Amino acid sequence: MFSTSYCGYNVHNPERDTIYRPEGRDDYLFLLITSEMEFYFPKKEIKEENIIYKEGKAFTKKAAHPGDCILFTPGQMQYYTAFGEFSNSFVHFTADEKEVDKYDIPHNKIFTPVRTDKMAQLLKQIQFEYLGNELRKEEIIDLLINQLLIEIERNLKLTNNQEMSELYANLQRVRIYILQHCSEEWDIDRICQAAHMGRSQLYSYYKKFFYMTPKEDLLAARIDKAKYLLTNRELRMSEVAEQSGFKNIYHFTRYFKKECGCSPGKYLMHLESKNTIM
Repeated sequence: MFSTSYCGYNVHNPERDTIYRPEGRDDYLFLLITSEMEFYFPKKEIKEENIIYKEGKAFTKKAAHPGDCILFTPGQMQYYTAFGEFSNSFVHFTADEKEVDKYDIPHNKIFTPVRTDKMAQLLKQIQFEYLGNELRKEEIIDLLINQLLIEIERNLKLTNNQEMSELYANLQRVRIYILQHCSEEWDIDRICQAAHMGRSQLYSYYKKFFYMTPKEDLLAARIDKAKYLLTNRELRMSEVAEQSGFKNIYHFTRYFKKECGCSPGKYLMHLESKNTIM
């Protein structure tokens, strides 16, 4: 379980302030950098440039800019300073090492996500919960830190290439609209028109970003909606099929059985028997 030991959203320190924890801390530290900063790391190679010395030790300088991030692990030295204004958002948290390592996020090095707006919002929510004393505070913080790490990982799975980032944002917007309106008629030409892409480009990027084809994604959304509608006993099976986006009962039954392993009628009988037992 993730828990917060300290956090801050859009925190401002004195100008040119320096943080120096030679032994680090006994928790993790995630920093979302919002001002021009300089980080110092233990020197690894003799030929490295940008070397400074402190307390008889050599350190390598690395510049960091607004939008950069870093995740310090427990016991790792933390040494950084601001060029001028000092501001960032951050969270110190504790967790089992395995819980953190399951996320594909670099440790103890500066990295640059594609977008940081959602990360900033999550850090703001974490601070709100941390300072408050609401019911199930610890559980909410655990969920928020998990969500933060997932958001970081998702960003890093994309490329820092601006063009690719814009393609993803555009296709995600179109995808969400399609899934919200899955009962409408969506052929490949209409999807291409909505996304302003050709067929081959659409298929390529859709599979890359969402790990399935547009048809597979749409079918899954329609089946999920059908499952939900089947719980409404006021609806006839034909109405469930129509409102889920299937052309007729035949298509609905065929696709439902293929995806769920049983007919819609048997699925409904299973739901009713389950509710009776409960």
